[in-house]
Amino acid sequence: MDLSFLSEQVLWGISVGQLIVAAVLPLLGFLAQSVVRRLLRRVMSRLRKEGDLSVVDDVNRLLTRPLSFLINVALWNGVIGLLDLPEEPLSIHSWATTLGMVALILVIAYCAFHVVDVFAGIATRAAEKTETKLDDQLVAPVTNTVKLLVALIMVAAILGQFGYSATGLIASLSIGGLAVAFAAKDTLANIFGSIVIFSERPFQIGDIVEISGVEGAVEEVGIRSTRIRQFDQTVSILPNQTFTNVEVRNLSKRESRRVRFEVTLTHEATVAQLEDFLDSIRHSLAQRTDLHPDQSMVRLTKLDTNGLGVLVQAFTISTDFAEFMVTQEEILLRVRRLAEEQELPIMPAKEVRLSGEVGEPRSS
Repeated sequence: MDLSFLSEQVLWGISVGQLIVAAVLPLLGFLAQSVVRRLLRRVMSRLRKEGDLSVVDDVNRLLTRPLSFLINVALWNGVIGLLDLPEEPLSIHSWATTLGMVALILVIAYCAFHVVDVFAGIATRAAEKTETKLDDQLVAPVTNTVKLLVALIMVAAILGQFGYSATGLIASLSIGGLAVAFAAKDTLANIFGSIVIFSERPFQIGDIVEISGVEGAVEEVGIRSTRIRQFDQTVSILPNQTFTNVEVRNLSKRESRRVRFEVTLTHEATVAQLEDFLDSIRHSLAQRTDLHPDQSMVRLTKLDTNGLGVLVQAFTISTDFAEFMVTQEEILLRVRRLAEEQELPIMPAKEVRLSGEVGEPRSS
């Protein structure tokens, strides 16, 4: 059989044989994709039988589309290399090669994004099994940071294909880079603050904290800032650098809440009445099951011209704010009721009276 026609040039120095091979390569790529998909289906069917559906989703996301894109781009570059396109007059070969490499870089970046998503899913499922909720908040910013790095590397690689040096661009922007670095000083400080939060874990999502005069529940911890919802439903956003140089009070870590108030009686109360009043309060606190035993204190702490001061202090077992308010109210009402039963007059609020009526000048 005479195959000499295969070497005949048809267009731009491309022979018939090269065109035939270039036409066959996409068919081979299609067959390769079919084989890969069948293999993946078998793998995923086995994984489904084992019951780990999350792994099935990860394998499907990681391999199906990325492998198809890689096969197509590899075939594209193979066809370009096989055809040996001319450089004159339009530099077709150079442009085709460059576009092929750009496509390969994009596909590799696409695969890298899928790998990051898969590991992010694994990290999210692992974080859900831990007690702290900070891990859940950490996955998203770390994932976004890694994707940003992949995107920057991709852009630098694409610029390199068009003859631009990434290091040269960075050097040419050195002055602007200094300005950006100076402006980003607070951003870097916030990132360092977030590292402190995630490493030392002074609080977690849902904790009640008090920071720089802001008190409320932690809703979200990010790379740059932390969101706190105050009790009046106001949302405060604090830069993370705040946590590196101020006191952080985690009220949720308390083992109890303190009930503390003072009752001021008049001097009309006798010693016997005072002793009975103090003993009655102590007995009432000792009977409560929602207070820590042996931590309550009822003492006469003041004896002056303003009256007789009785200090009442107790610690609740529950740290829930609503339950604390109920307990405190019951104790206050009980103390008031005991004072009424024993006819002990409580010192009224001071009244400030001016000599003369309103508008009447004072006498000098």
